[in-house]
This record gives sequence, C-alpha cells and structure tokens, in this order.
Amino acid sequence: MNSEPNHSRRVCVYCASSDLCDDVYKREAYRLGVLLAQSSVRIVYGGGGRGLMGQLAAGALACGGHVTGIMPRFMQEREWGHTGLSELQIVEDMRERKHRMLAGSNAAIALPGGCGTLEELLEAITLKRLGMYDQPIVIVNQRDYFAPLLDLLDRAVRERFMEPCHRELWQVAKDADEAVELALPRNAAMAQRQGH
Repeated sequence: MNSEPNHSRRVCVYCASSDLCDDVYKREAYRLGVLLAQSSVRIVYGGGGRGLMGQLAAGALACGGHVTGIMPRFMQEREWGHTGLSELQIVEDMRERKHRMLAGSNAAIALPGGCGTLEELLEAITLKRLGMYDQPIVIVNQRDYFAPLLDLLDRAVRERFMEPCHRELWQVAKDADEAVELALPRNAAMAQRQGH
C-alpha cells in the first residue's frame, strides 16, 4: 500500500466496472489515471478492480498516484474490490458510497459507464443545481458516448424543465487530456507538479 502524499486536491471519478466494453474506453481510463497522478491529484472512485475502474486505478498507481476506493460491504464480500489501492474504504450502502466519493472533491469526472455511472453523474449535477456542490463536473464524451444524455439535458432546457443557465452545471471533454484541463485549472495543476 502506498502512503498518502501531502496533496490537497482530489478528483472523484465515475466510470464502469464492465470488462466487456471496447478496449478504447479502458485505455482512456488508464490515461486519465496517469494524468491525474502526474498532476499530483488524489483519485477517489468506486473501488472496483475491473473494467474502466481497474484501468483508472492501474494508470494512477503505475505513476505513484494515490487512489482511494469506496465500496459497499456487499461488493467487497463478492470480491469486486481492487486489491492494490492506496486505500479502500468499506461503507454500508450505495448512498454512503456516493456521498463519500463526492464530498470534499475538487472536481468530478464521468467516464463512460452504465446505469450506476449515469446515476452518479446525474446526482452530482443535481447537487450542483441545488447549490450543494460547487466544483467542476466534467463529462468525457469519448466516441460521443454521452451524446444522447447531453441531447436529453438540452431538451430539458428547451422544454423549460431547466433554465438555460443550467447548461453551465457541467462541461464536456472529448478525452482524458481535455477532462483534466477542465477539471483542474492549468495554473493549479502546474503548481502541483512544481510542488507549490
């Protein structure tokens, strides 16, 4: 287990645990882990060892990054957890998991995923809309994966279920590199690299 570095910035990452998705998604998750670790940013994620989750953690850990997994007890009992993390926190249920992942984070990044990822992302957007989360939320729209969701959110604005200003609750990135730029202001990321 790696000891936790003295870095104050942390990013919550939502992503899939499926091993069945195209490898292109896994490679981008690995790259995001690398980029965040190189920016001296701690990662908090769902704690899984497979799919995009496992690749995200592997990329960060390969570069000496600090990765905290947060996992409900029932998932740990099924041995779904990553065994090489800096820290694995076990919680009682999904609700506590989501709260702990987002609380205290400096940004939230959503990679492609299934219903769990979509739920986490929409909850983060809802909390930001309600003024309960004020950090960047970045959607990595790799291969236009999130295009249908973004279209639906845009329709919600057009149909007046949301206001035009609500489009500013989230930002869209095409890949991991752009996601890091949007989630972490360049000067903050560079200051971390230089040890300031």
